Amino acid sequence: MIETDSSILQYTPRKARPSRDRLPGAVMKADVARAICGRTSSVSLRNATSLIDAVIEEIVVALALDQSLRLYCFGSFSVRVKGERPGRNPRNGIAAIVNARRAVSSRASSKPKTVVVNDSRT
Repeated sequence: MIETDSSILQYTPRKARPSRDRLPGAVMKADVARAICGRTSSVSLRNATSLIDAVIEEIVVALALDQSLRLYCFGSFSVRVKGERPGRNPRNGIAAIVNARRAVSSRASSKPKTVVVNDSRT
């Protein structure tokens, strides 16, 4: 569950279920939904999960429409166009052309950066 203490987020890991998809120490959508339910008595777990899904969907739709997105105190997302460039196949070392593509770019705001830099676990 995520708890706030002096405006610094602290994550208390719960016992992880064995899963191939779960990264060690990763916070999953269900963890965030539980944290929302713990903070607000008027939001159920089902509603919290659907709110998270709705936010993610809106971010995806905005990026699909080539719009940039800024979330105050969190960061910004935008679509970058990467041009065609020379590359190399890592398996056999043969030169190859990497095709042009669109990629999602994100940049954290100062608040998450400050929390990560001032983390006392290191």
